[in-house]
Amino acid sequence: MAMEKKDTAVKRLEGVLIVSCQASSGEPLCAPEHIVAMSLSAIAGGAKALRLEGVENVAALRHDHRLPDECPLIGLVKDDGVAVEDRLSVPYITNRYEHAEGLASAGCDIIALDSTGRPRADGLALDLVFKRIHTELHKSVWADVSTFAEGINAIECGADIVSTTLYGYTKETAVTGDHGPGFELLKELINHSPIPVVLEGRVWHPEEVARAFDMGAYAVVVGSAITRPQLITQRFARAIPSKRARRTTVG
Repeated sequence: MAMEKKDTAVKRLEGVLIVSCQASSGEPLCAPEHIVAMSLSAIAGGAKALRLEGVENVAALRHDHRLPDECPLIGLVKDDGVAVEDRLSVPYITNRYEHAEGLASAGCDIIALDSTGRPRADGLALDLVFKRIHTELHKSVWADVSTFAEGINAIECGADIVSTTLYGYTKETAVTGDHGPGFELLKELINHSPIPVVLEGRVWHPEEVARAFDMGAYAVVVGSAITRPQLITQRFARAIPSKRARRTTVG
C-alpha cells in the first residue's frame, strides 16, 4: 500500500503546474499560516501540486482541511547552517537524512533533495539516501540537479523524478539573476531519462511553461514569479527609467 501511494503521488504530477510556496527566514511571509494561505491561493489558481520548504510548513498544510486530497506535497528542508555565500558549492537542500525523516512525518508525499553528488552534511552516499527514503520512509525521491551528468547519476542512484532546480545555483553552472530557465539541460535530460523530468528554476513567464511542456517536460515548477512578492515588486521597480519623461505643467 505504501509503495502504491508513493507511485500515485508521482503520477499525479504529470502535465501539471507545481507551485513552490516558500519564504526565507526573516521575510514577512515566513510563517506557516502565510505559507498555507499562499498555497491555497495557488491551488485556487490552478496549481495541482505544491513544493514546500520546512517541516512546520508541510505539517500545517497537510493538516489543513482545505487542502485537496489529490494534491501532492513535495517537501524539502533548507539548511540555515549553510551560509548564503557558500550555497554555490555546498549542498543545503535536505542535506541530512534526518530532514527527510521529519518531512515524511509531517506528511509530505515526495522528498526533494540536492542530488548533485557533492558531499552531504550527513556524509551519506546519494544511493544510500535514496534507498532509505524508499524503504524506510516509503516516499518518492525528487532529485534536484544542475548538470546532465548529475541527472544521470541521480537516475542510476534510484531517483523517481529529476529536476533542473539547481541549474544556475552551483559553482559550475552559476548564471546571472536575469538568466532564464535551463532549457538545454531540460532537453538533454528528457532525451536520455527513463524517469519523469521537471523544469524548475527562474521560470517567470507563462510562455516558458508552455515551451517546457512542448519539449516533453513531465511537470513545471514556478516559485518566485508567483509567491515571492518582494522579488516580483523588485522587477517592476527596476523597470522605472533613471531618466524619465516629465509632464510639463501648463498655467
